[in-house]
Amino acid sequence: MHNIMVLNAKGGCGKTTISTTLACYFAGQGYKTALMDYDPQNSSHHWLDMRKPSQPQIRSIDAARPRAGMTRTWQLHTGVETEVVVIDTPAGVTGGRLVELFNKADSILIPVMPTVIDLQAVEGFLTELMRFAKNRLHGKRVAMVINRVRFKTATYEKIEALSARLGIPLIGSLRDTHNYAIAMETGMGICEMKSGVTSKDRKQWQPIINWLHEAIPGKEPGQATTFSESPGWQPEAKSVALS
Repeated sequence: MHNIMVLNAKGGCGKTTISTTLACYFAGQGYKTALMDYDPQNSSHHWLDMRKPSQPQIRSIDAARPRAGMTRTWQLHTGVETEVVVIDTPAGVTGGRLVELFNKADSILIPVMPTVIDLQAVEGFLTELMRFAKNRLHGKRVAMVINRVRFKTATYEKIEALSARLGIPLIGSLRDTHNYAIAMETGMGICEMKSGVTSKDRKQWQPIINWLHEAIPGKEPGQATTFSESPGWQPEAKSVALS
């Protein structure tokens, strides 16, 4: 089982959108997939509630609130057959909570938006994370993704410089598009929407998927795993209005 964590102490950087997109992709590829939601807002959990029974199944794990009469270990149990767990984390993670989450992850994706405020916030967060992780990586993998990009700005270039300085690879950038809002409102992922309107987004996801598959084997030996040709559930033409 491989745990993919989407992590950043800064709120509003797209953690839930990235988490749900990854869960859709892996479920569509045939992996037994779980989506674990640590955010008290439960956005990932609500998104899962909107999915149709005909779509690839994703197990929902509410990690935000303890359940009466249930141990924490059992509440977070992902199932013995689960192959990929995508973990959506809340804002404000620091200190002991950061340590707890870090220890659960195999691969960590850190989304950051190309604004001055987000750059300042992520620099402090990454400094704390890497200070803690310096002697504790033990095979854990950490990478950055720039989210909601309209065009390459000076802040974008500073994020690239931060990536190089800290030795954290910058593996992709995702454009600012209403496709993600539509996906969140309909319980879908980019790889489940019409390819004609999501082709740019699918291409942007491929480097991220390639990086993850360096640690997550394909379902069949030697099989190419391509986000743009994900065989996940396809909606009927009238299911989603795209303008």
